[in-house]
Amino acid sequence: MKHTRLLVMSQPGKQICLIGGSFNPIHMGHLQMARSAQAQCMADEVWFVPAGQPWQKKSAGLAPAADRVRMVELAIEGVHSWRVERQEVDHTGPSYTVDTLEALSDRHPNHRFSFVIGADQLANLTTWQHWESLFDYARIGVVDRIQWGEFTVPEPLKKHLMHDRLFRIPMPSIQLSSTLLRRQFELLDSPEAQIRETARSTLEAGLPTQVYKYLMAKPIYRPNAV
Repeated sequence: MKHTRLLVMSQPGKQICLIGGSFNPIHMGHLQMARSAQAQCMADEVWFVPAGQPWQKKSAGLAPAADRVRMVELAIEGVHSWRVERQEVDHTGPSYTVDTLEALSDRHPNHRFSFVIGADQLANLTTWQHWESLFDYARIGVVDRIQWGEFTVPEPLKKHLMHDRLFRIPMPSIQLSSTLLRRQFELLDSPEAQIRETARSTLEAGLPTQVYKYLMAKPIYRPNAV
């Protein structure tokens, strides 16, 4: 597939922020990222794009797509400008961001897209499939938890920064990760009561309430739970 289409709008449309990720599971940090991105982009809507088969990540430990989609739905319930976009989970085979952006641009030619990534992903962006074509379909927003100081951009990407196709999204620092939270589920089965209680408290604080309830009722990350 040749990715050469330029982003041209025939008439005004909505400003959309795309938040991609495995969401394994979705947590409060993801929601803060969405709020910060929506404010920075002055976006009409935020679309969460759960990955189907991420090409740069091993699938071991990845919850089924249906569960990850359901958790996102529960996390964003009641926020009318947020929704789930199923482009990648309904796609067969590895998911490449450039293909996702091309498909969404074709389906919604009047929308203006910003694709949001973490600062840790910026350093690897030039290893992505057809990475230069990403900018044909969307501006790339980089969530930066270091809100002050220099914004470090790899040399090949600086031209996009100059042309406002790459931009910074300041965000309050939240020390959370899906990996950390999955580990807490394992600790719920510890023989030590204090460890179990600490794990439970961490999960209650780090997960949206309905996601926490979903995972306590359905032990996706606790395969040995009764």
